[in-house]
Amino acid sequence: MKFIAKNSNLHIILRPGMQAQPLTGTPAKATVSVRFQSGVANVEQEELVQMMLMHPGFNQDFIAADDIGTDPYAYLREDAEPTHVLTEMKYGHPVGRNVSPIKAKMPPEILKMIQDQATLIAKQMLPSMVAETLKIMVGERQEDRKEKEVDPNPSPKKDGRGQHLKIYRELVQRAKEQGIDPSGKKMDELKQLVADVKAADATEGQVIA
Repeated sequence: MKFIAKNSNLHIILRPGMQAQPLTGTPAKATVSVRFQSGVANVEQEELVQMMLMHPGFNQDFIAADDIGTDPYAYLREDAEPTHVLTEMKYGHPVGRNVSPIKAKMPPEILKMIQDQATLIAKQMLPSMVAETLKIMVGERQEDRKEKEVDPNPSPKKDGRGQHLKIYRELVQRAKEQGIDPSGKKMDELKQLVADVKAADATEGQVIA
């Protein structure tokens, strides 16, 4: 049977021990006790269970918890592990301090009231949240459809390709005028050939002069 106590380390003496009495021939008797760990004790022996149920502290210091789903003393019980404060030292001087987190404890009645209120608020907010979510989803789908639709009259792209083609044609024309075969040559090659011819013509003119 499972028992729950108000204190974390409650120690129940079910039968006190007795020392041996050699004169009367009475043997020694060991102490029979149950110690709770973190407020919980699991007793398997039927004799000890009956002694626990007959103890004066039953239903006062501890209770039977086989039929209880929650721990009614959890908010009252102190943790077995104490709060730790760690101080970081550097060159003999404290530079930081870490404190172990402290859990907030509330009575089960207040906790249930908070949970019920939170559930009520969630139910009130749920319809508007669903409507807003659906609105956002519909808007996103419409935007995706617009992006996938093909424009029947696409506007010309302003990426500079037309300007490059115009320059290339002009270079081809100049190359033909200067007696250069432009077939199979790229724009950079045409530029260099035209520049070389111009430079040669200028040099020839200077020599003649």
